[in-house]
Amino acid sequence: MTEIALVADLHGNWPATETVEKDIKSRGIQRIWCLGDVVGKGPSSDRTFDWAAANCELFLQGNWDEACWFSGKKMRLFHGRPILPEPYFVHEEHDLLAPFFEPDYQVVGYADVHRQGVRLFGYGQLLFNTGSVGNGFGIAMAQYAILRGEPDSRAEAPLDVNMVMVPYDKAQAIRDTVDAGRRGLVNADLFVKEIQTGRYARGVGRSSKAL
Repeated sequence: MTEIALVADLHGNWPATETVEKDIKSRGIQRIWCLGDVVGKGPSSDRTFDWAAANCELFLQGNWDEACWFSGKKMRLFHGRPILPEPYFVHEEHDLLAPFFEPDYQVVGYADVHRQGVRLFGYGQLLFNTGSVGNGFGIAMAQYAILRGEPDSRAEAPLDVNMVMVPYDKAQAIRDTVDAGRRGLVNADLFVKEIQTGRYARGVGRSSKAL
């Protein structure tokens, strides 16, 4: 079966991105798809953008989403907002998430909320979130997913979605962020807190309560 690494939400965190790249290579995975948000928050947006542009055969940007067949399942991949009206986690109420399987998707994968999850949804449907490479919530590690199966195939075949969490040099990421903050990076102190704790540090609302 083919293995594809799904990365998202790199957010200018180069130490985390570099570590994920090494982990992907160590597993012998040749293909990488990116579900967006590679810049912002962190101090190294130029490096994370260049990495994604050079290494990801699929690179979602803006409100673009992707539909394809995978192991006999019709699959939809998108980032999150603005397709989602606000951050929705995989454990939300059925009625909030059901529209994103319309009209006939069987597998839906997304990012944006920085928290991994896999859920059997309804009957014959699968929902998953990749988590965040550079700003992982829940568990403060670099997060990505591995999709294993038969891409571009309408024939039924095994399909695996594996969640991966990788420790990385958070001390270096914090040093980079503090230094960039001295040079004008907006909300550098909040990004440092998020790296340290794996919790959203930018206000109140659904994100804060869910994490």
